Order: sequence, then structure tokens, then C-alpha cells
Amino acid sequence: MSRSSDGPYARLHTRIMGHPPGAGVPLDTLPPPIRLMLMFRGVSAEMTLLRAGALVWPALNEAPEHRFGRVVAAQLADLAMRGHLWLSYGGEYEGPAGLVVTRHPDAPVPTDPEEALLLEVILGPEESVRLAGRTDGRAWDLLAELVHRRIKADGLAWHRRDRRRTRRLLLRMKQWMRAYAAPGVSWEEVTALHRHGYPYAVLFGIENG
Repeated sequence: MSRSSDGPYARLHTRIMGHPPGAGVPLDTLPPPIRLMLMFRGVSAEMTLLRAGALVWPALNEAPEHRFGRVVAAQLADLAMRGHLWLSYGGEYEGPAGLVVTRHPDAPVPTDPEEALLLEVILGPEESVRLAGRTDGRAWDLLAELVHRRIKADGLAWHRRDRRRTRRLLLRMKQWMRAYAAPGVSWEEVTALHRHGYPYAVLFGIENG
């Protein structure tokens, strides 16, 4: 088997579609809800939101100095959806400065090193913290370094063809999400789709009903 058929892009495509690139029905011919659900489940099974965010970093709709915060927010949204923590706003601060992260009392033990380190950086021994108060720059740098090491270990280092193909696929997902959300589809219409897609909506700054 050639490297192109068993590399990281092919693994991701197979995780999403159940077959390698070039086989079966093309992804973009499927109805949008089915296409997006396959994407959400496949990408989540293959990489964390932290890694996905690092791959699409230049395309995030944020000033460069705020992009890492956007990626972290997406990963926290994913952890919240999976029962690791609660996110809330309150106290004397307004907007993002008031975001509070609270450890769920029955939280599962994180199995991914990036997620475990993120929780350690944010919560440490505490049960509840204000995210904006976590200003240990070295700890955040260590998290970013771990994410990039994992990306490189996955075969998605800079200038690798598989990295470009994977990034393009993630950005196509972003376009499909924007098109799907544009008419204002309500959260109640396809609950499972919205639940799986919410962290990616946070990552890409996509809002809907």
C-alpha cells in the first residue's frame, strides 16, 4: 500500500467515510446533515479540538493574539459536552473575562494527554476558576508545544502534503457548517447534529438558532 493511501489524511478520510479517498460516494454529494455528522464524529475520533484548531489556525476569524483563546474555548466546549466540566458566566466580570470553568464532580478521567494537560493548566487543584485569571504563560506554552508535537507525530508537520489536505478538509467542513447555519436552523431541529457540532461552531465562530 502506498504512503498516500495509509497516511494521516487517508486515516481521517476513512474514519469519516468508512473507506479511503477515491472509493465510495464523495463526501460533498451527501445531504448536509449527514455530511456534517460524519465529519464531526470522524474528526473528533481522530484528533482533539486543540489539534484541529492548530491546523486551521490561519483561517480562524480572530486577531492572531486571540486565536489560541478561540481554540481553547472550543476544546473546553467539547469537554463540557462530554461531562468533564461546566462553563458559566458571572461575578463582577462581563463577557469572556467572566467565563468560569468548574470541574464536574463525576468527571471521567481524561485519556488524551492534551486534554489532561489543558485541565491541569486551567484547574490545577481547584474545583472552579475564572479562565481569564489563568495567566501562567509557561504553562500555556507547554500545552501549545505538546499539541504541536502530537501533530508532528501524526505525520502532519509543516510542509507535509497530508497536512495541507487535512486542513483543506477541515476548512470545507467550516464552509458546510456556515451554509447549513445560514438559514437559522434551530437547535431543536436536529439535536444530535448540533450537540456534536457545537465545539466546532465555537472554533469557527459560527452561530445559529
